[in-house]
Amino acid sequence: MRTSGHIAVSAVIGLITYYAYGEAGPAVASFLVGTLIDLDHIIDYIYAHGKRWDWKKVNGAHHERFSGKLYVPLHSYELLLLFFLLTLDDSLTPWRVGISLSLLAHFLCDQFFNPNRKFSTYFLIHRIIHNFDTKKVLKQPVKQIKKALAS
Repeated sequence: MRTSGHIAVSAVIGLITYYAYGEAGPAVASFLVGTLIDLDHIIDYIYAHGKRWDWKKVNGAHHERFSGKLYVPLHSYELLLLFFLLTLDDSLTPWRVGISLSLLAHFLCDQFFNPNRKFSTYFLIHRIIHNFDTKKVLKQPVKQIKKALAS
């Protein structure tokens, strides 16, 4: 999913969080987390293209097509579960619910709008076990993706 889509979905979840709990902090946090989690794509960008910043390549996304690796360490159901468990204190409920929903929505939107992603792609342990190799963590090998883009 493109950044604009994540912004829209995260804004809706932020508003829902605000209306459910009446607190601005958790609402803003859920919006920011749902949007800024994509900063972990910088790791994939650098691995694929080096440190020289090229906005055309940044905007093109899907850096795994060039590197054969998919890292995105924050895109992880395990980290979502860890966050949820670490915030079980009742006083943190608005934060836990808002941020957890925002992260879950981000992952599910990514999976729905990026049909090349398996459900298991969003498990960090799965990516680690397969050495972040796109041939093993995505539905299609990278060569097939490149071929489809060229057509």
